[in-house]
Amino acid sequence: MTIEEKDWFLGLPAEIKLELLGDMLKEGNSIMALDTAKILLDAPISKGGISTEEIDKVFTNSLKIEK
Repeated sequence: MTIEEKDWFLGLPAEIKLELLGDMLKEGNSIMALDTAKILLDAPISKGGISTEEIDKVFTNSLKIEK
């Protein structure tokens, strides 16, 4: 992913980023979801990053659905 693509992604509303992350997990794209989560965790919240707690909720909810 290029810097421009990361900046674009980080500029999206938090709800959309979390929804996309959940969709990746539901579709079985766990590697892509982990890569995306890393981008969100590495970025400061003020620059579009997401807190660990919010990302953890998405992963936990997706894992519950698969059980």
